[in-house]
Amino acid sequence: MERGAPLTMLRLLQALARVGLYLALGLAVPAVAEDRLVLLVGAESKVTALSSVDVHKLFLGLTVVVNDQRLHPLRNDSDELMRRIFFQNIVSMSESVYDRRMLALTLQQGRAAPPVLRTTKEVLDALAADTDAVSFAWGSDAERDPRVKVLRVLWGR
Repeated sequence: MERGAPLTMLRLLQALARVGLYLALGLAVPAVAEDRLVLLVGAESKVTALSSVDVHKLFLGLTVVVNDQRLHPLRNDSDELMRRIFFQNIVSMSESVYDRRMLALTLQQGRAAPPVLRTTKEVLDALAADTDAVSFAWGSDAERDPRVKVLRVLWGR
């Protein structure tokens, strides 16, 4: 198991315990930054917004150009909840269908699937170094890193 995985699992279990407590007490569940998945670019990027359609196309391996920048996606696969949100809310397909689509894109058009990064630190470092890269992370992680900027909320409770 990778180094950051136990901490991520602990975070998920703590968040689920809080939600359970609030529901048991009949209280509204508070919205906190770690309950939001946000779309990110490097702080120096000229991109200021991306539509849902552009995000969908980008992570399906299609060409998206904004402000004369050809964007490329970086998949953040740092925890299981983020992975499920990616398939359900960002590309709107199962993992097996997505994998087949990416393989077909590679074989038919010679395009590579978006790189998969295993830690949020890798994602944030890559975004800071590349103004054409686009990715996603938990809001709490993004807010702590001045090298990236949030374009929009992709998912939130």
